[in-house]
Amino acid sequence: MFISLAYDILLAKASAMTINLKHLETFYHFCRFLSMTRVAETINISQPAVSQQIQLFQEECAVKLFYREGNQYRLTGVGESIFLLSKVIFARLSQIENLLEESRRPISGMLRIGTTKDYAATLMPDLVSKFQERFPEIMVKLSEGNSLELLARLRDRKEDLVVVARTQYDSCFKSFPFTIVELSLVAMPDHPFSKQDGISIRSLSDALLIIREKGSGSRDAILKKLSQHNVKPSSIIESGSLNFMQAYAKSRMGVFFVTANEVADELASGALKKIDILEGNVQFPADIVVLREKPMMAPVRKFLTIAIRGVENTSDVKMTQH
Repeated sequence: MFISLAYDILLAKASAMTINLKHLETFYHFCRFLSMTRVAETINISQPAVSQQIQLFQEECAVKLFYREGNQYRLTGVGESIFLLSKVIFARLSQIENLLEESRRPISGMLRIGTTKDYAATLMPDLVSKFQERFPEIMVKLSEGNSLELLARLRDRKEDLVVVARTQYDSCFKSFPFTIVELSLVAMPDHPFSKQDGISIRSLSDALLIIREKGSGSRDAILKKLSQHNVKPSSIIESGSLNFMQAYAKSRMGVFFVTANEVADELASGALKKIDILEGNVQFPADIVVLREKPMMAPVRKFLTIAIRGVENTSDVKMTQH
């Protein structure tokens, strides 16, 4: 309520006067410390100058913003609300200064990318290669994990961006559509499914199904597809290792979903066989995700120009974001 009132007052006054940002900055620091001495030390001006600027700001606003109670200063409701708004203003100004400073420097540094194991093997090699051809001065550090782990790493600022299966993102994230991933069902060539021209997804009710571990976006997409057709496999094994999935399928006659590129050599040699599903393969969108509040540094912006449908500037990128 108070924030809304303060905002309305500032808007109403905008046509009659211009808020002096220097006075606002002084008032902001005064609200932080409620001490003229501390403000003077912080912004390196005299204490009388601090007092004068705060009084001028209060006169500009034409609203009482603070009062004295004994030897202490107290903010009024409107003063407190303007302080909260000013924190946002000066945080944004600091971000602008950092962004401009970073933009003036030659494009270099490190880009930390988190991606899932299957994307690391299929989507990322070509994409990272194109990026480094364009920007060889930027070092790329690629790490792997499931979608849940990667989003946690991004939130903790251990990654600059992550490539994950689309989900319901927290408000701290900003996502950009990247690609559609298709998963094919594969089995050993002597599996009963391999001897058929195609199977109904309902046939998986009697199958041993091997899927990714919890936290994987592909796992969620597979289970969602099965649920849509009321399919409950007789047994499910979870693993984050493609090698284990293949070995287990071989020893126990299981089946698993995977991107065709991940097992291209095995499919070509006949070690695995792709099983056509009459209801269609599992498909799901993948996104590039960044932190919403973190200024987008040059390496991230440049990577997006390569990755997002060939866009050539960040204004185009922003138009496609979620």
